Amino acid sequence: MKLYQYLSEDSIRVRLQSGQKEQAIAELAELLKDHPAMEDFQKFLSGVLAREKESTTGVGRGVAIPHARTDSVKDFVAAIGLAPEGIDFQAVDGQPVKLIVLMGVPSHKINGYLKLLAHLSLLFKQHDFVHDLLEASDPAAVIETFKRYEE
Repeated sequence: MKLYQYLSEDSIRVRLQSGQKEQAIAELAELLKDHPAMEDFQKFLSGVLAREKESTTGVGRGVAIPHARTDSVKDFVAAIGLAPEGIDFQAVDGQPVKLIVLMGVPSHKINGYLKLLAHLSLLFKQHDFVHDLLEASDPAAVIETFKRYEE
C-alpha cells in the first residue's frame, strides 16, 4: 500500500492556515469532506479528534499522523498538511509538528491500516524524505516526493 496512490492535489495543503492542533486537523479534514469514500464527515472528524485526545499522534521529528479507524469512511482517505512555523501537537519528542498526515481507515481494514502506519513510520525516519516534503512548493510536489520515496 503506497500513500501517494490515495493522494490528490485537492487533499494537500502546503501552508496550513491553522496554528492550533484541533483546528489544523479540522482544516485538513475539510479537504476530505467531498471525497467519494466519505460516508459521514462529522463522525469522521469526531473520531479523529477523539483519537487525538487519547494520546498524541505527534510521532516526533516534526511529524504527526492523526487518524481514525471508523465506519464513516468506506475506503482509505488521506490528506497532507505542511505547517512551516510548526504546531504544538504535544509530540513525543516535544518538537513542533510541521508535517501532518491525516488518515481515515474503514474499521474492518485493520491489516492494511497497520501496514500503512508501519510504512509511514519507516518513511518518516528518513531525514531527507521529511526535508523534501517540507520544501514542496505545491501539492503536485508533495505527491511527487511521496512517489519518489515509495517506489
